[in-house]
Formats: sequence, C-alpha cells, structure tokens
Amino acid sequence: MTSRITRVTRIATVIATCALSLGALAAGVGTAAAAPSATAAGAGTPSPRAAVDARAAAVDRCRYQVVRSDDSRYVYSVSGVVGGSTREFPVQQEDFVRISDTWFKVAQVDTCAGGQSQAPATLRVTGKLDRPEHYDPSVPRTIRSDALRPASSSVIPKAPRLTAVDRVDAATVRVSWEAAQGSPDQVIVLERKPFYSSELGLWHPYTFRWNAPDGATSMDRKLQRDPGVPAGIRSHSYWMRVVKDGFVSDLRAERPTTVEP
Repeated sequence: MTSRITRVTRIATVIATCALSLGALAAGVGTAAAAPSATAAGAGTPSPRAAVDARAAAVDRCRYQVVRSDDSRYVYSVSGVVGGSTREFPVQQEDFVRISDTWFKVAQVDTCAGGQSQAPATLRVTGKLDRPEHYDPSVPRTIRSDALRPASSSVIPKAPRLTAVDRVDAATVRVSWEAAQGSPDQVIVLERKPFYSSELGLWHPYTFRWNAPDGATSMDRKLQRDPGVPAGIRSHSYWMRVVKDGFVSDLRAERPTTVEP
C-alpha cells in the first residue's frame, strides 16, 4: 500500500511539473499554454498574499462566475450574503484560465442550491490554509477577497460554436468554429489528448490550451497515435472558450467533440 501511495504522489508531482513546462510548446497557428497545477502554483512563496484578487458576475439566475487569483497552499470557498445571512455555495465547475499573462482560477457556483431563490447581494472568496501545521505561524491561516458585487450577465462572453473536427490526413485533424462575436480578448481551443511522462514511463490525459490568432476560424492539430497509448485514453477531445474583460465564457456550456486517432 505504501509503495502505491508513493507512486501516486510521484505521478502527481510529475504531472505538475509537466503542466508548468508545457507552456513553452508552440505550434504555427497558435500558442500552447499549460495551466499551473494545484501542487505547483504558489509553492514555496515566501510572502503570502494578504487577500484574494477576485471578481464576480452572474451567468444566469442561479449561476455566478468568480474569477480569482490562486495560491495553492489554500483551499477556497465562495460564500454570499442572501437575505441578511451568509451561505456557502457549491462549486459546479472550475478551471484555470490565463488572463493578461497571469493564471487565474475560474469557478462557477450554484446560488440556488437547497431551494434558495433570492440572488446574493455580495459574494466573497475565502481561502483556508491547507495543512497549517506545515507552515510557519507567520503565514496567514485565512485569506479573503473584498466583498464582490456581481456584475450583470452581459459581461460573460459567449464562446463560438465548434462546427467540425475533420480529418486532414491520418495524423491530423482540422478543428473549425464559428467566427467569435463581441470582440473577445482571446479565443481558446482546448484539446485533451494523451501525454507521455518520460520520468514515469506512462501516458495520461492532458488538456492543452491553444490561443487562436485574431480572426481565425480553424486550427490543425496533430493526433497522438503512438501504439503505446493505453486503449482507455486514446481519444482526443476539442472545445472552445473565450476571455473578455477578465471574465470567461460559461464553463458548463462547453461540449467537447471527441475523435479517435
């Protein structure tokens, strides 16, 4: 059992390292950006943040998007003031996103959970130090954002519809999408496919984020066809996301298109 736990820990560490190094990869039509992992981001930072940099907006009546800075030493929650009392909201979906060359964590929370129908007046992000016994007493045990007054749903950009994933040749597909509306700051093609860890000698699924050039409506991507890829993780998936004015398109509306290599 001990050896199995050790192996799982090593796998997590290697995947974290891969996540940071893959940002250097680039393909002619776009730039690949790899999100920092929870174990790598902020690790060893000598000066902890005094607060959380965050913003919020309504996605619809029951869902709110919170975009926040991330220090992986902390476990985060989102709460809100509803009818004079404070409630914590369950997270429905979350992911990392790069905005102006800085990684943020995007979370969408359900404010109608438990039959609640009243919209929150304000939201707040709270981070609790994970395993505080491992840190010097000078490291804050709790960090918070300011009280956030959610912006209207009009600030949430809409991702273009992915229209096709067509075969160009045996090892290449062309991902096509509708022209983006509303002049987003960035259009992103997300690609999930097998990635090989040379240190551990194994394949695992990994999500790449490719920034599409301005005005582009297609991008060619190479399929991973190595015969060593296990049958259960050979499929490739593609979907779209956009960023505008610090907010991200609806994460729960993302519908990946999957193809076999």
